[in-house]
Amino acid sequence: MAVNLTGMASGLDTDSIIQQLMQVDSQRTTIVSNRQSQVKQHQTLLTAIKTKADALKTAAAALGDATTWKTAQTTGSSDPSHVDATLLSGAGIGGHSISVSKLASSAQHGYAFTPNATAGAITLYYGTNPAAANASKVTINVAANATAADIATAVNANEASPVYAAVVNDGTNDRLVFSARKTGASSDFTVDASGLQASQLTEDTTYKHVGTSLNASYTLDDETTPRTSETNTIDSAIPGVRLTLKGITTSPASITTTPATIDTAAVTKKVQAFVDAYNAVVTTTRADLSEKSVPKAKTSADLMAGQLFGDMGLDSMLSQLKNQMTQTVSGLGLTSLADIGITIPKATGAASTDDAKDGKLVFDSSKLTSALASDWTKVRDLFSGKGTTKGISSLVSGYVDSQTGTNGILTGRISSDGKSISSYDDQISKMNDQMQAEQDRLKAQFTAMESAMAKSQSQQAWLTSQINSLPQL
Repeated sequence: MAVNLTGMASGLDTDSIIQQLMQVDSQRTTIVSNRQSQVKQHQTLLTAIKTKADALKTAAAALGDATTWKTAQTTGSSDPSHVDATLLSGAGIGGHSISVSKLASSAQHGYAFTPNATAGAITLYYGTNPAAANASKVTINVAANATAADIATAVNANEASPVYAAVVNDGTNDRLVFSARKTGASSDFTVDASGLQASQLTEDTTYKHVGTSLNASYTLDDETTPRTSETNTIDSAIPGVRLTLKGITTSPASITTTPATIDTAAVTKKVQAFVDAYNAVVTTTRADLSEKSVPKAKTSADLMAGQLFGDMGLDSMLSQLKNQMTQTVSGLGLTSLADIGITIPKATGAASTDDAKDGKLVFDSSKLTSALASDWTKVRDLFSGKGTTKGISSLVSGYVDSQTGTNGILTGRISSDGKSISSYDDQISKMNDQMQAEQDRLKAQFTAMESAMAKSQSQQAWLTSQINSLPQL
């Protein structure tokens, strides 16, 4: 009699079953992970707003800085390509005229050079006394069979040398020409060739330029007698002003020095930066406030959207910041930023723009220019304050600090997000550990089941064989 004991093997894809079971559990982790991603996006957006606000604080502080309002004289030349002027210290205001008839030049000596198989040396120094304090004496070694070009290279490479060297070909032979590294009559120098072979270095007077003809020549104002200078940089002609002679003039150059005043261009640039920084805060924050969330997010971008939509804290921050920009102050000469052309246009009417509705500033620099020209100290006081009265810079910086400082509101919210993100990390880590433990348990159970069923099948096969071996009745 045949006994059928088949059907005890599972025939199941246990790995697939375990994976499907774990996918169900992983959905809980995905929910937590998505929430963490949203908090990270929330923190990122707040951090970006904080960065913009800190930039506004920096721009405001710059306008309250005393260095912004430091006065200074300026000087300039009507012909800087021929005569340039630089302010050294306090100089008399007004103008001078200068005419240049000659520029200062360097002393020069030229030599015919003959290479020699014996090595030697050349000694160079200013003046005629090599031991003098300002002689700048150097010795240039001349190798055996060295050329004029070799010597010129060695001289020019020596930064202590009193001269430069060049090689000039006169059509037949090379000439080694030395030129002093300073200008004027006192730039003459000595070339001591005693360390070379006889007649190895012979002076060619064609290239010789020495004496007072090397000095610059110029006249100042109505002078009839020219002045001279050993250099083209002159600090003594106009007290407090450095003149740099660059070329011979065909008509007098005017040198004009102004009274001490502020740098209006620099101030205007900083005011513009202040306005731009405020508008950047508004632009960034308004964009975040208006971005709506996606109810059934299907993409990561959808999931991140709308994290700050309608945020009342940020909306209040913008309102308070606007108040700082439009408030009226007293005791400072000027009463508000509107006095220097900084306003927020009306957000209603046909002429209204999106920027006006957002509360952005506009800047009419011509009003600032007029205010600075009328009395720049009032503009300074408007930003810097006066006595116990705080200026706009201090008021704006103080409010921003209440948001982004160590104990600021934005700083606190960013820190809170950081704690939440850390908490989600812990949750996800625990859930992953739990899923791993669950996966290990399921694998162990299915392994045990398969082992038991395999053993059962083996026993079934043995029993079947035993039954089949019984005699047939």
